[in-house]
Amino acid sequence: MIRDKGFTLLEALVAVGLLALLAMLLAPAIRAVSLAEVRVREHVSARETTSRLETLLRDSVARVQPMPGAVGAGSVTGSADALSLWVRMPMSGKLARLHVILEGEDVVVMMAGRGSNPGIPQVSRLDGAGRNARFYYYGENETRKALTWSSQWEYNHLPQLIVLDLAPINGTIRRIEIAVPAQARFDCDFDSGFGICLGGG
Repeated sequence: MIRDKGFTLLEALVAVGLLALLAMLLAPAIRAVSLAEVRVREHVSARETTSRLETLLRDSVARVQPMPGAVGAGSVTGSADALSLWVRMPMSGKLARLHVILEGEDVVVMMAGRGSNPGIPQVSRLDGAGRNARFYYYGENETRKALTWSSQWEYNHLPQLIVLDLAPINGTIRRIEIAVPAQARFDCDFDSGFGICLGGG
C-alpha cells in the first residue's frame, strides 16, 4: 500500500502556529513603520501649509496701504488670533481688506472690500496650520515713545514686525517673522462715503 504524500494534521497545526507567532512578533514593527509614515506625511503637509501661509503673509504685508487718519482704523490691526491688513491689489490697484483668522487648528483667510468681488468675501482655509498659533506685534507703543511687543495691535501707525508662532513639529520651532515696510506716502482717491481708498497711485 502506497501512502499519499502530504501534510498530516499535526504538521499543518505546527505550521499555522509558527506563522501566527511570526505575525505576532512582526506586528509591532509593522505598526511602528506605519506610524512613522503617517508622522512623516503630516510633517511634510504641515511644512507645505506653513510655506503657503508664509508666502501669503509676506506678499500681503509687502502691499500694505497706509490709511488716512479719517478712516479711524490703521492699515494693520490684529490680536493674538487674528490679523487684518488693508492691501492694494496688484492687478486692479484697488484696496481690499485681508483677514487672517486662527480657528482651532485651521487658518481662515478672508479677502473683502472693493479690490475683491464687491459684497462677496473670498474665503479659503488652510487645514492644520493654526494649532496653538499666536500672532505677536513689535513696534512703537501708543505714545510712539518706546518699542514694545504686544499680542494686540490697534494703533493707526504700522508695527515694525509681525510674528506668527506655530506649534512645533518634532521639537522644531516654527515661526514666521515678517518685517513691515516703513510707512510710505499716502496716495489714493479717498471715498468718504465708504471710508476707504478706491485706488490711486
